[in-house]
This record gives sequence, structure tokens and C-alpha cells, in this order.
Amino acid sequence: GDVFHYLRELCYKVHPYKWLTIGKELKHIEDATLQDVKDFFTKHYTPSNAILCVAGNITLQEVKDLCQKWFAPIPAGNFYERNLPLEPQQTEARKLVVEKDVPVSAIYKAYKIDGRVSKQYHTADLITEILCGGQSAILYQSLVKEKKLFSTLDCYHMGTLDPGILIVDGKVANGVDVAIADAAIEEALSSFCLEGITEEILQKAKNKTESMITFEDLSLLNRANNLAFYELLGDANLMNSEMQNFENVTSQQIKNEAQNIFNNSNSNTLWYLAKGAA
Repeated sequence: GDVFHYLRELCYKVHPYKWLTIGKELKHIEDATLQDVKDFFTKHYTPSNAILCVAGNITLQEVKDLCQKWFAPIPAGNFYERNLPLEPQQTEARKLVVEKDVPVSAIYKAYKIDGRVSKQYHTADLITEILCGGQSAILYQSLVKEKKLFSTLDCYHMGTLDPGILIVDGKVANGVDVAIADAAIEEALSSFCLEGITEEILQKAKNKTESMITFEDLSLLNRANNLAFYELLGDANLMNSEMQNFENVTSQQIKNEAQNIFNNSNSNTLWYLAKGAA
């Protein structure tokens, strides 16, 4: 939580993603009155702001009857439009160095990516898989196994609906200079942007993604959650085209989006250092 508090504030200057879900600081919770809590609940936790997804051995009529029985008495509440401020385009690299009482130093590099319903999302998601999705992935193979600069390395993305961030993070190996480790990430990402990938590597990433989606959908609860989420995105039927969206991504798109994402002016670097390592 502490790391992502710093990282969010580094990446976001306007959008509410700059705060953790729990809030910016404990004082905000301490200062909340009972009326504040009631007003928040009344505004947000209403049928007009909810999506109900029912999955299982049940008919549509049974669902309607049960909804009428249990939910009809609940006031619908007022529908409101979310009007969140847009984060302006980042124009220069940002960096923050923090010293903490932690056992090892770590590097977090975050890059802005488009929102969940954008065409870029599936390409960015595959990029995270190609870079660090397993021990044979590009960054892991180079920086952990071969050069031994990091003990662990990961790549993933954050954000639910609005533009989020793609993060590369790793724990620096004992005795390795943090600046050298950081430069190695930059060099590896630059090579990735310049050289692109083979069709074989791309297909391997697609196959792994398809497998994850398929196994996830075997669970009835996961399927219900996903249907509700896609309805939140605008249409539950989007779930049926998700895999095709991944399949349609080309190696050229991977290269183009990597150059977009890993542009220096789009970078946010956090050195989270063990005390005395600076």
C-alpha cells in the first residue's frame, strides 16, 4: 500500500486514481462524520447505481419474481453521471526516491496506458505477458536469469475503467547498484521497442491469455463477476468478443504500442530504497 501510495501520486496529478481506495490519509477517515457516511451510502449504494448478475440453474422469470420480492421496496435512488477530471497527457519523465526500513531496494517504473475499453488495452495486456509472463519472458530472462540484476521482476497493469498504468517492478539483487539496475530496465525496454517480437512469441502470449480466460470462466462465480464487469463497461456481450480482441493483435501493433507506452516522457520511476542504499 505504501509503495502504491507514492506511485499513484507520482503518476496522477488530477484524476482520482492518485488516491488509494481507502483514501489519501488516515485523517480523512478519522474526520468523517456519521452524516458523511450516510450521505455517501445514499448516493452510491442504490439500485440505480448497481448491476445485478444472476448465474446458475434458474430461469429469467424466477429471477424477476425474486427481484420483485426482495428489491422492489428499495428506493431506486438518483441516477448521476460520473464526471471525473481527465488526467492531462504527461510530457516529461518523473522520478521519486524514497528511503524506507525495508530489507531490499526495489524499482517501480510506471507508464500511462489507455482505458479499459480502448483498442490499446488488449495490446498492452499482451505486452505485460511478453515482458514478464514466466521465466522465459523477455525481461525476466535478461535481467533476472542472465544478468542477475534482480531477484524478482514483474510486469502488470492497473486501472479499471479510465486510463491506467503499466508497471515494471523488481527487487534489486544484493550488491547491485540501483542506478545500474534501472538503466538495465531502460535498455531492455528500448531494445524491445526497437526490435519488436517474433510471431512465435506473440502466439505463445495469446495462447497463455486464452488459457487463463478459459479456465477462469469454468467458475460460475467468475463468469457472473465478468458479465457484471462487462455490463459496467457498457455491454455484457463484450465478454463474448474478448478473446477475439486478443487474437486480432499483430506483432506490428505490439511494436507500435510499446514505442508509445515506453516513451521516456511517459515514464514514472520510483526508487524504493532500503535505508543506506542511496
